Amino acid sequence: MPASSKTQTSAIHRVLIDSGADPKLIHPAIEEMRSLSGQNVTTAIGAQITELRSEVQAQISELRSEMQAQISELRAEMQAQINGLQAQINGLQAQINGLQAQIKELQVQFTALRGEMRTLTKIIWTLISLLFIPMFGLLYKILTS
Repeated sequence: MPASSKTQTSAIHRVLIDSGADPKLIHPAIEEMRSLSGQNVTTAIGAQITELRSEVQAQISELRSEMQAQISELRAEMQAQINGLQAQINGLQAQINGLQAQIKELQVQFTALRGEMRTLTKIIWTLISLLFIPMFGLLYKILTS
């Protein structure tokens, strides 16, 4: 037992003896006072713990609310970015579709040009053949004369 507790007990003991208290009741009275003071300390500590618990829970609730607000804000920002990217993807897809249509159109034109070139080639060779016959005839006349 600490020295200060003995001093207090001794002082209480002397006061009770000096006041004419029954000596058989002095020791139980001192023990009861100790018990009551311990209960008072326990009650005070319990109240402080309850108060601290309330404060901590209030702070936790406040932090939770702040975090939820930040998460909601970040979600909204991310959703806006996703929507922007989706719009860009849609725009690129439209451009790709446009380019594919142009490629198909060019393929059709190229096929048509190839057909026209074949036709022109046939006509040109026919004309060249027709020109060679009179030229050979003239050349023959020149050589034979």
